[in-house]
Amino acid sequence: MTFDGPPEAQACGVLKINLTAIASNWERLSKHTEVECASVVKGNAYGCGIDPIVSALSKSGCKSFFVTNLPEAKRVRAIAPNETIYVLHGLYSGTAPAFADLNARPVINSMTEMAEWDSFVASHQWRGGCALNVNTSENGVGLSVEEAVAFAPKVRTPNHGITLLMSDLDNNEKANHSLNERQINLFRDLRGLYSGIPGSLANSSGIFLGPKAHFDLVRAGSALYGVNPTPGLSNPMLPVVELQARIVQARNLTRGDGLAGNIGRTAKQRTRLAMVSVGYADGYPYASANKLQVLVGGYRCPVAGHPSMDLLPIDVSDLPDPTAARYGEMVTLIGGEIGIDEVAAATGSTGREVLSHLGSRFHRIYYAI
Repeated sequence: MTFDGPPEAQACGVLKINLTAIASNWERLSKHTEVECASVVKGNAYGCGIDPIVSALSKSGCKSFFVTNLPEAKRVRAIAPNETIYVLHGLYSGTAPAFADLNARPVINSMTEMAEWDSFVASHQWRGGCALNVNTSENGVGLSVEEAVAFAPKVRTPNHGITLLMSDLDNNEKANHSLNERQINLFRDLRGLYSGIPGSLANSSGIFLGPKAHFDLVRAGSALYGVNPTPGLSNPMLPVVELQARIVQARNLTRGDGLAGNIGRTAKQRTRLAMVSVGYADGYPYASANKLQVLVGGYRCPVAGHPSMDLLPIDVSDLPDPTAARYGEMVTLIGGEIGIDEVAAATGSTGREVLSHLGSRFHRIYYAI
């Protein structure tokens, strides 16, 4: 068990991250395909903490990681000295030597990047490789399909340095979406032009589209952290995070009394309100009253209004045991029967957003079972 952030007694809340569940989710996704399963740990591992999560995934057998930028690549390399690292933001001008120092591979997204990378590789005789990202959709990033076709003859030259051809599915969460088939076929044709270069198209949800979308490498992302990769169906992933915060005050409101931090909103009837020590400064999302719920003493209670910067109002009027909402008691905001996807649905966001917004003021506990 390891800890991060402020001491528990001083923190606004406690964020527990189950490293065993992270590893188990990667193993489940790996067994769902015959090809290599890489892990996406961009955005500080979706806000969960890149260092302990990469350590857990590396120990479980993951050999390839995708990060956002070079600072994240440095953190992964310190933990996984022999694994493959791809940097999604590609090659910022003048950063090529840093990629060589780290033995990290840029994901090339434009011909301008490719020209600078080629110049560096030729002048330094570096053979670390890069990925070529192609935009096969209408709103993605990467080389256009036309640019990728024109560039394809380069792979017939020695030491071309391209180790992966990749793209993204736009509608992978909708298994029967007609555009999925179009993108899969288009990427298959492109891969034929890049003979001998491994291809990668599927992310977490794409893995569940079946082998036709898998090619040579799949990229497991949000599903590793417990987000459902198959919306509308039961979640095949284990929950990873639990977020709790303490009650800092409980008080009774009469009809017409204002809700703390919610200008213009008042109680419509006699209400028992608990103020919890988490707000939008901690990344806790907004939702319409009563759509979002938390667990107080194991009992579901509605969020009574928008969070303020540091506080969240909870309606505890119907608690069977009022003592569960006393000063200092802990409230579960995520965890148990309140999953990431429920919070996302109630707030009109996604599980990825909910996770990545969780702030740095929590006391974090990383544990394995």
